[in-house]
Order: sequence, then C-alpha cells, then structure tokens
Amino acid sequence: MSSQILLSGGDKYYSYSGEIFGDVSAPATIPMITIDNTGLRDSLIQIQPFYGAEVAAGSGSQIGIIVKLDGVTIIRQQQLGGSLNYDRNEQTNIFAPRNSKLEIIRLNTTSNNTQISGVNVIGYYL
Repeated sequence: MSSQILLSGGDKYYSYSGEIFGDVSAPATIPMITIDNTGLRDSLIQIQPFYGAEVAAGSGSQIGIIVKLDGVTIIRQQQLGGSLNYDRNEQTNIFAPRNSKLEIIRLNTTSNNTQISGVNVIGYYL
C-alpha cells in the first residue's frame, strides 16, 4: 500500500508499506510510501519503521529511511550496523502542513538488499 486510507471518523489516516526487500539488482533507494496530498488540514504524522535481521553487520551495511515533505528531505534515519545500542524500530513524529506530499523511501545497501524492512504511518488531523 502506498497511499493513505482515511479512518471512519475522518480525523486520522494511515498507510503501510508491508515488507519491502530488494535483490542483487535493487536500486540504492526503494519507494515505500507516497501520499501525494495529506489532505486539507495540517497533521501530526507518526512514522514507525521496522527492520528484519541484518544480513551483513559491517559499518557500511546500514539500511534506513528518508522522509520527504514536498520534495525536501526532513529525516534521514539509518540503523547502525552491528550496534546493539540503537533502537532500529524507533518511532518518529513530524508535522505536515495541509496539502503536503509525503514520501518515505528505503535506503538500500549492497550487503543488505535482501534484508526485510517496512514502515507504518498514521496521521492525526489537527
């Protein structure tokens, strides 16, 4: 799923990518969620990435996400390869003005193309 679904109350929306992974020919980035227009009201958006087990845990083997609002990168979050001191599934909150385009993109690495990851989004209209 890559678009938003409005909940029945009309005050929240959600989207989720499902499990995403690449193969040996995967590009450096893979689109996960694209919401072309967040709606007519400003919103607070919770972004919940998730990652499966690392395939390779070297320092150059991190996957992660980029979050863009209207084409501007506002978050670039990558796991630290082999680090046990970092919560890879850390939730992030952002503010999005009305009519924003939200994009969440997976950052890939050669060593971890086949590692599973995904993202869940819920937006609360203000």
